[in-house]
Amino acid sequence: MRNLFVLMFMLAATVFAGAFMVVVVATPSLYDQGMVLIPVAAGLGVVLAIPVAWFVARAISQASKPI
Repeated sequence: MRNLFVLMFMLAATVFAGAFMVVVVATPSLYDQGMVLIPVAAGLGVVLAIPVAWFVARAISQASKPI
């Protein structure tokens, strides 16, 4: 399950960090503070990806066990 978690984490971290950075860049009121908010958004995306990746990896692992 550890390998599956690492794969899910890489995917989820990329998606969340990218989505949060797009929100910062696309919002005019946040764009002015982009030098500060873009690293914060990327870090928040990586941190948020940990529990999501764990949940998804556990769900896939349980679903793939033989009955």
